[in-house]
Amino acid sequence: MSSISRALALQISHPDVLGSYLSSNPSDQLLPRIAKMAVVGDSLQVANIETLALAFFISSGGTADASATTYAVAARQFPIRRIATRVEVNGDIAQNVSMVNDVFEQQIQAKMIAMWNAVGDKLINGTGSDPEPAGLVTLAAENADSFSNAGANLTLAKLDEMIRLFRPWDGDTQRAFVMNRGRYAKFIALCHAAGFDPAIMPDRILGKPLAHYMGVPVLVSDFITDTETLTTTSVYLACLGTREGEPQFGGLVWFYNRDTGPGIRVDGPHRTSGTTDLLFSTLELNIGFASLSTGSVLRMSSVGLS
Repeated sequence: MSSISRALALQISHPDVLGSYLSSNPSDQLLPRIAKMAVVGDSLQVANIETLALAFFISSGGTADASATTYAVAARQFPIRRIATRVEVNGDIAQNVSMVNDVFEQQIQAKMIAMWNAVGDKLINGTGSDPEPAGLVTLAAENADSFSNAGANLTLAKLDEMIRLFRPWDGDTQRAFVMNRGRYAKFIALCHAAGFDPAIMPDRILGKPLAHYMGVPVLVSDFITDTETLTTTSVYLACLGTREGEPQFGGLVWFYNRDTGPGIRVDGPHRTSGTTDLLFSTLELNIGFASLSTGSVLRMSSVGLS
């Protein structure tokens, strides 16, 4: 980032400016609902182990089956990805302690919002290829039950189908629909047309009430676009969180290195010793997303917009 001018610094050094970049901040109810998982090293590896064995009913006095048990192991690896940004101010601004504090505070907050927005975008659209983490689009591609709606509009019957197709699920781990605000408005309209209001229940993590369908909360993410394939979008059903001791029932997780932590780290401010007199801070975030089973994320793609 190039250093900021004194004229702009004088504008930023004013309390009313804080709302200017928050007012258009996109909605993302999914990111704060994902369970965090600390890992050692720079990646999370998930080994899908399917026990291949034989077992039979036997008659009284019969011989117990002693056939060998084999394992089919296919490891899936999810690397931690990195966002790094830098905030700079000119040295002459730094002579005014009040101004430089305001400027750094405003820029750092704006940069943090930009970093979390980048995370929210890749949580949905990340390809998993360096430097992006894997997002729902990529994780849902592993699920053989993900399907296309072939451009047709959203219906409650299709949401019912997603619930029916979702597996593995034993009734314990939290599930959630994820859609953009346009499809959310359509969902509410479909409920009203069918003669009922969706259940509104408080969410203990978000601290606000959420609409539910068939007991499943509905989350909104503005990072799901209406232009995925021409003018269509997607709706997701995801399992959220881990299952201690039963990872096969676990779902979508946010993982991080336990030494660096899950949040944004700010280093500085520092002053350069070069010809250009600058005061700067660096911001860094290490993060990754993974699905603990290939069935953790189900996608209905090519959903019409009417």
